[in-house]
Amino acid sequence: MFNCCLAWEKVDLVKLCLTIGVSKARPLSILPGAITAATEMKKWADQADFNTKIITDDGGEPVTVLRIRTALLDLLPHNEVVEAFILHFAGHGYRAGAEQNMWLPTDWNTELRAISVEGLKKRLYGHGIKNLTIVSDACRSLPADVDMADLSLDAVLPRGPYEQTTPIIDRFNAVADGGHAYMLNGDEQSPARCIFSTVMLEGLSGHRSDSFDKYLEDCVTPESLDLFSKTRMKEISECYRLKCSPENTVGTPRDHIIYFRRNEPGHGDFDAPRWPVPPQTPSGSTPDSQIIQSKITPPLNIVEKAAASARIDTLQLGIRRNFTLGQRRFHPHTNLVVLGRPSVRIWTSMAQSLGMRSRRSHEWHVEVPFQGSAQILIEFDDGIFASAVVYEGLLTILSCDEHGVIGWACANRWAEAQPQINSSVEAITNLQTGTLTADQVDSIAARLREMKHLNPILGAISSYLYDYSGDIDSIRRMAYFYCHYDQSIPFDIAYMGLLPVHRDRRGYSAEVPSVTAREVSSGNGKLPHWVTRATDQISGSVAGLWPWLRQGWEFVEEPELESAESIRDAIPFLLPSQFTSFSREGAEILIRKFDMEPNS
Repeated sequence: MFNCCLAWEKVDLVKLCLTIGVSKARPLSILPGAITAATEMKKWADQADFNTKIITDDGGEPVTVLRIRTALLDLLPHNEVVEAFILHFAGHGYRAGAEQNMWLPTDWNTELRAISVEGLKKRLYGHGIKNLTIVSDACRSLPADVDMADLSLDAVLPRGPYEQTTPIIDRFNAVADGGHAYMLNGDEQSPARCIFSTVMLEGLSGHRSDSFDKYLEDCVTPESLDLFSKTRMKEISECYRLKCSPENTVGTPRDHIIYFRRNEPGHGDFDAPRWPVPPQTPSGSTPDSQIIQSKITPPLNIVEKAAASARIDTLQLGIRRNFTLGQRRFHPHTNLVVLGRPSVRIWTSMAQSLGMRSRRSHEWHVEVPFQGSAQILIEFDDGIFASAVVYEGLLTILSCDEHGVIGWACANRWAEAQPQINSSVEAITNLQTGTLTADQVDSIAARLREMKHLNPILGAISSYLYDYSGDIDSIRRMAYFYCHYDQSIPFDIAYMGLLPVHRDRRGYSAEVPSVTAREVSSGNGKLPHWVTRATDQISGSVAGLWPWLRQGWEFVEEPELESAESIRDAIPFLLPSQFTSFSREGAEILIRKFDMEPNS
């Protein structure tokens, strides 16, 4: 990691804004409202004393990843601390995992490249930003009609000049994870409008009295903007007969950034946005000619279609229905169960560790070091390799259906295991359908601790949900408790928590920094103490040699882990499954690099 070369108190503070409007992401629907949104956002930001850049495809020049990268590098200073950075996007988008959001540039369908919001957010950590606001006026639905696996996920920026430091993050999304955003076509009194961007501008510009903070009466703060946008979007929904429900996450303290302050020069000069005339029909929904969903629709012609519902069925059928622990008796040494298609062989990271296959063909024994874990690859006859981790003292259950879709969970053989499996299937199903969101992560973490870490997969999922809002301390807090209870830290937690990780003869070990207690607000006041408490510095082993979930590979391109150079070559051979799996070429790269051995 790079060290910060400047003392923060000796440099100037600047406010920056980049607004992006993509209206022609063919073959998707045209979104002229995205141009309106970006243009008006620039006008507001200029008047609010932000150094602002705008990128749109209105003049014929496409919005590309390179164009955004160039604009960001021109905008971001090299010798100043950024007091506030607002990143605004209006256009088409989708989700690919646990709070993993993508924006589509104009040329996405020819370049097969999408902007990774989470990857870009992490790259901005290295640019001395104190407060980061992300406004996303785009869909966050999982494409149900097509598989987007061939799209390269681009973090846009290279590594920054400073050591990675997490800013206070505020996120404003047009819709909850899994939902569709809307645009209104223009009329004689208004241009085409992306609904959420227009609502945000109403609040940011101070034209609405209900957008001001109830404690800081002359200020629009992230918290007041959050409350205003939710109420205002409900009003707009009723007016245009739509279902609009934003999802926002704001940081603390409440005055960490002020978007608008009464009586400041330039503030109040922004004209209130005008809306298209609402529908006049006495009942029913808004006419289709007046609204556009900024969602992904076929044909995309990227890869063969694979419905999201089929993935969920695999988890339900493969684990919940085919694997009722209470009805099975295992060989005493079984710690790995493979369901669905029969496996050909098991590859393991521990030398000579696959000592025995048990009585049934689907049951295996993997030798695991005391209080440790072992990385495995499960090979199937069609060349699919599923990745999993076997923990000492736990049972690893993996399911693979005829389409190569992977389900994975852990359980304690000596406890009542069916509730553990049901909990895992429920969490993963919600993850895939978009109903598992960042605002639920504290309760998931609490449930994980209540289960005494019997299913570390829930911890891996939680790390991505915490990362969404930049809550690195909570990820490190989870890592602390894995170490405290002598259990290996899931690779994804170590990676997303930006932990210093080192290679040793058994795999990887991590140093977990101490964290301070988290501020308890009215929203999380009922959480157990250990979800918000301070934790001490500690160290422990890392479970696995690469990310457990496929979405974790997005962050391997610019690694903080020593292992990244060893695993980066396998990225082109990842398969489209929620959990990490490879084609034969990718698996063989890792088998060679980590000296993995088969059972036979």
